[in-house]
Amino acid sequence: MNGLLRLRLPSAMGLALRLSVVFALSSVAAGGVAWVVIGDELKARLFRDAELEAKALSAELQTSGEAELKQQIRHAAAFGEDFSNLYYFAPAGGANSTGNMRVFRPASGNVILRIGTDADLVPRSADHQGDLYFGHGIRTPAGWIVVARDQQWIADSQEVMMQSVAWGLAIAFLITVSLAYFSARRNARRVEELNEVLRSVSAGDLSARYKGQEKESDDLSEVADGLNQMLGKLQENVERLTQVSADIAHDLRSPLTRIRLWLEPLALRDDIDPDTREAIGRSLVSVQSMSETFDAILQLAQLETGNLTLETQAADVQQIAANVVEMLSPVAEDAEKSIALNSEGTELLANLNPELVTQALVNLADNALRHSPAGTRITVEVTPLAGGIRLCVSDNGPGIPEPELEKVKRRFYRLDRSRNQPGTGLGLSLVDAIAELHGGTLELSDNKPGLRACLTLRGSRPRTEINR
Repeated sequence: MNGLLRLRLPSAMGLALRLSVVFALSSVAAGGVAWVVIGDELKARLFRDAELEAKALSAELQTSGEAELKQQIRHAAAFGEDFSNLYYFAPAGGANSTGNMRVFRPASGNVILRIGTDADLVPRSADHQGDLYFGHGIRTPAGWIVVARDQQWIADSQEVMMQSVAWGLAIAFLITVSLAYFSARRNARRVEELNEVLRSVSAGDLSARYKGQEKESDDLSEVADGLNQMLGKLQENVERLTQVSADIAHDLRSPLTRIRLWLEPLALRDDIDPDTREAIGRSLVSVQSMSETFDAILQLAQLETGNLTLETQAADVQQIAANVVEMLSPVAEDAEKSIALNSEGTELLANLNPELVTQALVNLADNALRHSPAGTRITVEVTPLAGGIRLCVSDNGPGIPEPELEKVKRRFYRLDRSRNQPGTGLGLSLVDAIAELHGGTLELSDNKPGLRACLTLRGSRPRTEINR
């Protein structure tokens, strides 16, 4: 499951990361807008502060006189060693200016002063060359009053804001990605559990259901509930259909048996003509064929519904194959065909049901005998696997067209060329069911020429494991 989770997480995480990136870009855009708006607001506040203080100094000039104004400016400038607040008073008579800055071209209203271009500091400072100040100038009869505020406050405020936004964004992004990651892992695990249910159903286990957690109440849990309901209905319908088939087959066995018991004495009577005897014989063959079909339906129903308990034991698979070849050799010889066991002759023990495996191998070999022309060579092989046993029946006959290879395992499905030959059309279905009962598969492939049918019993275990 871990491998599947690693394969699925990128797609789920991709969506989460894309949403996180969109969130981050939106936050950056919002931060940019906030940067501009806050910058404009802080700039307006600096202009307003400079204007209020310039007006206050102008009022001081009118009420207390020029000497008091100069004293107040010198006092304020003395506390502004960092040049964050600048003051300038230039008397109208052309006397020396007072303050910690000198304005080259004073102007009324809000002004932006660049040190070195529009104004200079007193005393002059090379560290502040190029700095911007937001100021306000007032022209009075006594001279110019200019007050300015350093824009560094705006830069510091914006820097603090951006650092706060950056940290907040990083934390939010980390939390979002973490939540998305764990949510993606949880959903990927649940999707894998749903896929496991579907794989089990595809393998024939209609009882498989998604269990999940009781506290789950999202869209995926609703899909899982719908899937469980659908599978429950499907299992119920299949079981009903299987039971109907089994009931019909069971109920018809008795009438067919009675018909055979009625016809067999008639066929042995001496007072019937040859044509009637031949008709009775054909009827007995038909009755026997129907009985075999119903027996196969009943057995297939038992295998597929799990009503047949699989009793396993350690059996020699080589010996099973040898017995089947020995049993069918006279039949093959009468049909001018050959059947042989391709084996090293060594004992190969495995846990399985000998009767069912024998039946499956007989069905495969019988198919090869019945659907091949005279001169066909049939080979039975037994191969040990790491996790089981493989039994293969190969022939060099006409084979089966590739598009039909999977279809022939369906119930009653027969190739066009085989419809006039005796058979129930259930042989391969039974073999497939026996394989699934042993945890294995039935694989049909082109033998070039002919057909190669391999019965793999995955649930079997080699002898070395049995003896532990």
